[in-house]
Amino acid sequence: MAKKNNAKRDAFVAKLLAKMTIAEKVGQLLTFTRRGAMLTPSTIEQITKLQCGGLCLEPYAVETCKNLYWGNSQLDKNFKKPADYFTIANNYFAGKSFGISITPGDYTKDLNKLQKLAMGRRVGIPLHMTIDFEGDFKNDYMSGGIRQFPAPMGMAAIGDAKTTYQIGLTIAKQLSNMGVTQMYSPVCDVNINPKNPEIGVRSFSDDPETCAKHAVALLKGFQDGGIAATAKHFPGRGASDTDAHDVLEVIKADKQRMQEVELYPFKAAIKAGVKAIMTGHSIYPAYDDKYPTTLSERIIKGLLREELGFDGVIVTDAIGMAAILKQWPLPQACAKAIKVGCDTILLKADDESRSQCFFGVKMAVESGEIPEERLDEAVTRLLRMKYDQGLFETAGKKSPEKAQAFAMSRPVINLSWEVAKKALIVIRDNKMLPLNPKERMLVIEQRIPYEFCGKDPYMHQHMFCEDMVEYSHNLILADTDFAAHEDELEECLELAKQVDTVVMTNYYARIVKTGNNRLLVKKLKEMGKKVVVVTNYPYVEGTTNEADAVICNFSGTPDSIKAAVGVLFGKIKPSAKTKLPIKLGAQVEAPIRKPISKKGQTLDLSYC
Repeated sequence: MAKKNNAKRDAFVAKLLAKMTIAEKVGQLLTFTRRGAMLTPSTIEQITKLQCGGLCLEPYAVETCKNLYWGNSQLDKNFKKPADYFTIANNYFAGKSFGISITPGDYTKDLNKLQKLAMGRRVGIPLHMTIDFEGDFKNDYMSGGIRQFPAPMGMAAIGDAKTTYQIGLTIAKQLSNMGVTQMYSPVCDVNINPKNPEIGVRSFSDDPETCAKHAVALLKGFQDGGIAATAKHFPGRGASDTDAHDVLEVIKADKQRMQEVELYPFKAAIKAGVKAIMTGHSIYPAYDDKYPTTLSERIIKGLLREELGFDGVIVTDAIGMAAILKQWPLPQACAKAIKVGCDTILLKADDESRSQCFFGVKMAVESGEIPEERLDEAVTRLLRMKYDQGLFETAGKKSPEKAQAFAMSRPVINLSWEVAKKALIVIRDNKMLPLNPKERMLVIEQRIPYEFCGKDPYMHQHMFCEDMVEYSHNLILADTDFAAHEDELEECLELAKQVDTVVMTNYYARIVKTGNNRLLVKKLKEMGKKVVVVTNYPYVEGTTNEADAVICNFSGTPDSIKAAVGVLFGKIKPSAKTKLPIKLGAQVEAPIRKPISKKGQTLDLSYC
């Protein structure tokens, strides 16, 4: 039956491919970021003029060409425009404007509109709607009460692959009901470097077998729930000392180490039938000492296709990261990535670089630099994936009522709460817990960057304080930026004079370049205060070396925060089965950043 269905699919795809122009084929290879939830001329023309094959969804912000990507403009100033060059509409909203809080039902209506635009094109090809929804702060849709889950490391800490599968299935059903078709997850990086600034709790573990077990469980959940899973960041960035958004790193692991560690979870994911794999932007001299994976034929074709036998869709990580952009202009990088074997390019840009990349690839095909057979091969894989998901029949027809009802259903709500209670570990307790609700305490909460809050009663910037008040009214409540600026440090230290105990969050998020509140913990201890910390991060950046008690909940999302507060007051008992899935060993605390003098955080909205 499978062979018969594949023959039917392949005949359909071949017939469709024969009708397509080069421009339509090139468009299919491009996935543009779609920010916000309002229809604009820019959004429309990405679909109708640039013929894009997919949209990467980020409803927390609004699309504007004033955005930079991790501080960089992605425009190629030396790009030579062909005679048929055109641009599309741009939006000129204020940079880093916030998106709206949108319910699952309303977001379904929004995505239906976009799919109807796509299906109305000459060849009627649906979009793949992609998203990041890893857990913790790595969720690109978090409003309207949608349930979120701990980071992958929190899933692995629970230690039950069946639970990880159920999480994947639930996330997939929530999102696929709205019209999302592809997930940029699971993270298959084995985080063997505790100081890795980019991966951290996004990894399941520092053990390749643990990573493989949970990555397979999660991807099966996603794909059983109707979403194409994407294993990343091939061939593995867990050993990295840097963030690919900032620099291109050379990871000097030999082939044996890579086979036993980095590649182990990817091989398991391929065997389990993962639909897509995302490349990482690093150089691996064991396989190619010149080009990063995304631009390396030796790694894409030689290692991933031929040696590992992967025949699914290969997607690049965001192509505009500094790891690529500092050496290869964006249009050139896009063309080379397609040439060496990538099937689709992820572009996180809102400006004219979208047109530059479209024409950069198109000119490379027309000149013969990219053989048309390579173009057809990539488009064929993408169309097959869309066909297998039934998108040619269902795109634009999702039920807002069904999406809303499922996301708010009791089984989803219950699973989120049960998982949050299980993904808890008391890292340290110097006879501080449980807290005494009669004791006067200062509560200090970092403000989670507004862009990554739901902006509604379920998820907002003061969830920790709100939950603390459920157990005690004898509290002084304060907040700071994610890393307190000087005025806030002074204010908190002054308030602390009124109490003996301070209870605070010390989350870590790689997207916040100013750091977190380790400095405040240190200064409070220097005052002689007892300090209790709730963190999402079991490494020293979250736990600190000074705090008297530390609870790790692996997530700054609503149920995880509520569960951690329950542990603080002894109303929730951490599960004895939950174990830290990493070996911490002796940790040296990284230098603490000097606080900024006034409000304002160095935060980049676009990240992957």
